[in-house]
Amino acid sequence: MIRLLKINLITFIILSFPVLGNIDNQNQKENLNTWKQSTKSYIKNFNSLTGAFTQIDHVGNISKGNFWVNNKNEIAFHYSPPSETIIIYKSGKLFFKERRLESFQNYSINNNPILELLNKDADIDRYFETSIIDQNIGKIFISFNDKNERNSLEVIFDYPKPILRQWNFTDHQKKKTNIFFSKLKFKENVEKQYFITK
Repeated sequence: MIRLLKINLITFIILSFPVLGNIDNQNQKENLNTWKQSTKSYIKNFNSLTGAFTQIDHVGNISKGNFWVNNKNEIAFHYSPPSETIIIYKSGKLFFKERRLESFQNYSINNNPILELLNKDADIDRYFETSIIDQNIGKIFISFNDKNERNSLEVIFDYPKPILRQWNFTDHQKKKTNIFFSKLKFKENVEKQYFITK
């Protein structure tokens, strides 16, 4: 009798595995969909985001500073001393200077993934179709050419609650720049002074 009960119990456990697996897969899909929707909403509110950043360029140089995003789809990076570099993405252009007393240089940037991320009118749903969850982080990949990693941006958020943590930008020469974000907060009004390019 006892042996028969053991056999029945083992059979029940074995037969339960597929059901438990289906439930687990369903929960994962639901969690992923919830994260996608929360992250989309989070991105739409980038227009008031500020914080600190640490940058590692393609040769390993480390720089730090602060950044601001405003409601005009613009982002400004002000580097901390000894660097005096300022980089501003605005109006479809990249403005930069390496000395505070210098004038800004600028050039047009078409189909830029950073501007795409900031653009509230962009169709970002397509970038979530290939999003990846890796333990406690989620990733999306923004590129205008699926067959080429040049001019692309990998954006990394916390999971399950989306908070911007990092982005990895690959330029047209396939040089990679990693930026890590910290001390993030949303401000009701972002000061205009950080975006002045005259």
